[in-house]
Amino acid sequence: MTIKLISALAASSLLLFSSCIREEALSPECDITSVSQEWLNSKGAGLILGTPVIKQATPASITLFINKKDDRVKALNPQFTISAGATLLYKDNNTRVPFDSAAYHDFSESQTYSVRSADGHFTKDYVVSFEVPQPLDSCDFEDFAYNNNRHQYMTLLQRQEDGSVNSNIWSSGNAGYNLTGMAASPTDFPTSFVSGGHKGLAAKLVTRSTGTFGMLTRPPMPIAAGNLFIGTFNLNKAMLAPLEATRFGLQIVKGEPLKLSGWYKYKAGAEFTDRNKTVDASRRDTADIYAVLFEVDPDNFQSLNGANVLSSERIVSIARIANPGEPSTWTYFEELFRPMNGKTFDTARLKRNGYAISVVMTSSRLGAYFEGAVGSTLWIDDIKVTYK
Repeated sequence: MTIKLISALAASSLLLFSSCIREEALSPECDITSVSQEWLNSKGAGLILGTPVIKQATPASITLFINKKDDRVKALNPQFTISAGATLLYKDNNTRVPFDSAAYHDFSESQTYSVRSADGHFTKDYVVSFEVPQPLDSCDFEDFAYNNNRHQYMTLLQRQEDGSVNSNIWSSGNAGYNLTGMAASPTDFPTSFVSGGHKGLAAKLVTRSTGTFGMLTRPPMPIAAGNLFIGTFNLNKAMLAPLEATRFGLQIVKGEPLKLSGWYKYKAGAEFTDRNKTVDASRRDTADIYAVLFEVDPDNFQSLNGANVLSSERIVSIARIANPGEPSTWTYFEELFRPMNGKTFDTARLKRNGYAISVVMTSSRLGAYFEGAVGSTLWIDDIKVTYK
């Protein structure tokens, strides 16, 4: 073996060795993934309601609901969990300064935090606010926004009694469908807002195919039903435990609910399929529209989910269209809240903020179990909950 060959082999071995011990590339992720549960627990009873709502949009936001206007929000030091290796910063007069866990800020107005990725190339701002949720009794679907500056999909805004709009009332499964890569525009998603409503805009919920992506998941998820509901959607659960991804309900009850009403029209898709994408010619898709009132612990809010939203022992009453049919023109409906589980409405519990409500709409009644017909479409407008 010549000296040149020995030198070349040595150099190659050195290069290989150095590549093996080279440090793993630093992460570009820059997310706040949660509000510290330990910090939430430290606030004691009676301040923070439910689970903080984190939206990874542009700008990103974190909303914590509080029971009522409370001077404690003028001096808080929320703690967060962030992406591995990233750095948390606080935005002080548009200048980012290192996060100080002992520094208290006035959250009577929203505050901004930033996360800088481990590789230093990316920074994301989060607007953090503490809000008193306002009671909800109706929605006309006239106000929506896009999830980010790329306008991937639409999110519903709730016009409130004081004239403001709130992005933390209504949710859908659009964020989960975004993982499939099947949508080329916002109206290709299962949930969108379109003209031609009963009055102005309306919600349009369509059952979509998830393509190859959905058939490769385990278990298979061949369809994504259009849905819209009061509550939050947990994207982290969407693939592993889809029934747990939909978190139904918020503590925005105005009084004892008497009836749910609104306008809708519906068209079922041509072929009903099961979760294995097998066509069942004996079945036809149908929509689902309902509202559910349920009991909660005011100091330890627990939502309902896809597995128990119609069966939980905490349910007080439900208003639901039993047989929606397929009206081709705008059709009015009105459904009474019917008692469940032998429960009655308790005004004293209401005063303690011990009730939550969700209104739920979907283009495929069994969509949570990935059964339905691609193309099934539910249009809905001017939803209203009438209280006693």
